[in-house]
Amino acid sequence: MRHVIVSIIAVTLVGGVTIAAQDKTPQEKLVFQSKGGDAIFTHAAHIEREKGECATCHPKLWPQSAREPLKSSDGCRTCHRAGGAAFEMKGNCAKCHPSGASHP
Repeated sequence: MRHVIVSIIAVTLVGGVTIAAQDKTPQEKLVFQSKGGDAIFTHAAHIEREKGECATCHPKLWPQSAREPLKSSDGCRTCHRAGGAAFEMKGNCAKCHPSGASHP
């Protein structure tokens, strides 16, 4: 009986560590629903641009979880603005919203 309990505890711990590790592994692309059409976020390109430095965006701009819905594009505007580190959002809607919907 003792071995069964120890085995259950071990499996639970390994499962918890595995789930935590999966949450830290970034997806290549994330899709966020928005009024202007689904926004496709190419996580891999952003990681490359920031040389793997997750702290540039997490947690100050975004939670570090793909399960958390995007609440606004304010974090995007940190870099995607005139004079920012990436292309300006204005006039470039289709780069992130492939449905072609434009924002007012």
